[in-house]
Amino acid sequence: MQEDFLKIIDDAHALNSKLFSLIRLELIANLAIFGEDGITYRELKSALGLNDGVLYSNLQALQGMGYVSVSMIKYENKELQLWKITPDGLNEWKNVKRWLCMFLKCEVELNG
Repeated sequence: MQEDFLKIIDDAHALNSKLFSLIRLELIANLAIFGEDGITYRELKSALGLNDGVLYSNLQALQGMGYVSVSMIKYENKELQLWKITPDGLNEWKNVKRWLCMFLKCEVELNG
């Protein structure tokens, strides 16, 4: 059991700590679901119930990390931002999910 816990701690060092906020994890998880199709800014805002400042600043942070990209699309004569997860973002999301599963399993076993 202690070996599992130590492995979880060791593996945590390989993760990008800048990604570990609830909002950024929610964003990257939603973007991973939509994959190459992407999702518009409006859809993300509506789905997550975030205000513009919080949403935009966190998307910019994820973009700065290379985890998301943005492009402009035209829909019904309106310009919309289309956000997509990058291959690096998808890889990091998979690493985070794997780590969280190990962490939660360890926590359940400790409290079980």
